Amino acid sequence: MKFRLPRPRDLAHALRDTARARPEEAEEYLEAHRLEWEALAESTPADAADILEALPEDTAAGLIGDLTLSDAADVLDEMQPATAADLLEEMTPGDAADLLEEMQTDHAADVVSELEDRSRTEIFDELEQLAADEVQALLAYAPDSAGGLMGTDVTTLPLGITAGEAIESLRRMSEEQSISYVFVTDLHGTLHGVVSFRDLVFARPGTGLDEVMVANPVSVHTSTDREEVAELIQRYHLLALPVVDDAGRVVGLVRFGDAMAAAQEEASEDLAQLVGAGAEETISTPVLLSVRRRLPWIIVNLAIGLMLAAVIGRFESTIERNAVLIGYLPLASLLGGNSGAQSLAVLIRAMAVGEIPQSRMWRVIRQQLTIGSINGLVVAALAGTIAGLTAGALKPGLVVGIAVVTDLVVAGLAGSGIPLLLKRLGLDPALAANIFLTFVTDMVGFGTFLIVASVLL
Repeated sequence: MKFRLPRPRDLAHALRDTARARPEEAEEYLEAHRLEWEALAESTPADAADILEALPEDTAAGLIGDLTLSDAADVLDEMQPATAADLLEEMTPGDAADLLEEMQTDHAADVVSELEDRSRTEIFDELEQLAADEVQALLAYAPDSAGGLMGTDVTTLPLGITAGEAIESLRRMSEEQSISYVFVTDLHGTLHGVVSFRDLVFARPGTGLDEVMVANPVSVHTSTDREEVAELIQRYHLLALPVVDDAGRVVGLVRFGDAMAAAQEEASEDLAQLVGAGAEETISTPVLLSVRRRLPWIIVNLAIGLMLAAVIGRFESTIERNAVLIGYLPLASLLGGNSGAQSLAVLIRAMAVGEIPQSRMWRVIRQQLTIGSINGLVVAALAGTIAGLTAGALKPGLVVGIAVVTDLVVAGLAGSGIPLLLKRLGLDPALAANIFLTFVTDMVGFGTFLIVASVLL
């Protein structure tokens, strides 16, 4: 079967989009144009990774096998660790080990962590001892820590040498080693400074390295949380951040790209937790595991619903006397829930990227309270007018308007105050804030509506 694949200027993007929409066509094209595939993988490994992730595992493994070892490793470095692990399991242990040795050590460790136990054992038996030790060392760190993010390909130079001697040392290093910063250490490996490659090149050859370097650079411990790592890299506009152990020795570095990927993953986990899905859950998570993670939060919402039913039941006589209001009963809680969720989303995002220092907490709460109040007045006027016109009387409109404005004001306060309070208590705001917000807005919305209706009608 022959087909004509669209050929825009960027072949990589065309193949990537085709692989996502029609994987069988992309597979056929790549099988027939191996040279183009090899050139694509060499020039744009990230796009090649996207293409492979959309193809069947056996096909993707075959295409990886057509590449040079270096190009194949570059492509695997760009893939999701779980997908890359699936591809390695399609290969012989020896071929998989060769690829892992060629990959960046931190990415190789991420991939190994996703391998089945049997495959991991077989592949480790084929790894060179040095590579196996480096991967094992990284696997000992928590995945969401600086140690779990760092790579071990650190460029260090000793104190006491000159800029000229430093450049000569760098010339003797592997051409494949990526050098963004050079870290200056003492004989024990303790971090003393950092120098950029640019500053080193432009320094006079006889200048001491300690005169060129920036002393006491920003660094993190291996146990530092990945959110803080990403925040520091963004704040100080760094290309990489050194990681030190308990003794202050340099053991690795976190690259800008890895830190930003971790920050994106953290934001995705917060979003999943915000709606009651597990932070680790993906579309490939087994059904029963997903059910087990989600069900507790659904049961919590069931409990909230039962409490609301009990509240409504206490106003049975009010509802019977004013049947026309039943249709407006959910209005206040729905609008309040939406308004509160908006404040909550803004706060969760701001907290994730470190935008809210302790000194600004009350200002943030006042701001969200003001926004909720203004929105509440506007929406209450609209909702109250519509309710009054529909009922043909003023009081039903007042009931709806008062309930709406009250709930939106409380929603602004709750949407900003709850996550800040949870963080102050040492709890994860993304995990629990939405449950508390739902409880508050529903209780206030239904309660205010029914109490005002009892008084006015």
